[in-house]
Amino acid sequence: MKKFYFRLQKVLDVNEIREENARRHFADAERARGLQCDNLNAAESAVSSQRVLFRDSLTKGIKAGDALVNHRFGQRLQRQVGEEKRKLQHAEEVVSDRLKDLTEAARRKKMLEILKEKEIEKHRLEVTLAESNEQDEVAGRRYTAALRMKEIDG
Repeated sequence: MKKFYFRLQKVLDVNEIREENARRHFADAERARGLQCDNLNAAESAVSSQRVLFRDSLTKGIKAGDALVNHRFGQRLQRQVGEEKRKLQHAEEVVSDRLKDLTEAARRKKMLEILKEKEIEKHRLEVTLAESNEQDEVAGRRYTAALRMKEIDG
């Protein structure tokens, strides 16, 4: 019997590679988003700590120049938090894009796998039918040969 050959196997192989690459890119984007989230949490923690220290220093009494420096430092930390939020938002957009890419790659691969399964099933049916026809032919030959023998003997 003929061996099964899937005409689109190379396309399926390429799509499997694309899906694996998309999976890696998505994982990298997720890691980057996690790191950016950690950076944002650290910046927010620094702002919170600076506010507590500033309040404590105001209650104890500090010089106006020190208070101004402390206030400017707090503003700088606030700007850093804003920048970290923008970076996190960008990282989340990248994750979303990578997830779309992964979903599309998985969809294409799944479509080809379904097509391959259908082709395999079609091949199995053809092989089964060919074997059945072959068996019918052999049985027919035996029956015909038996009839001929009866005619010769009879």
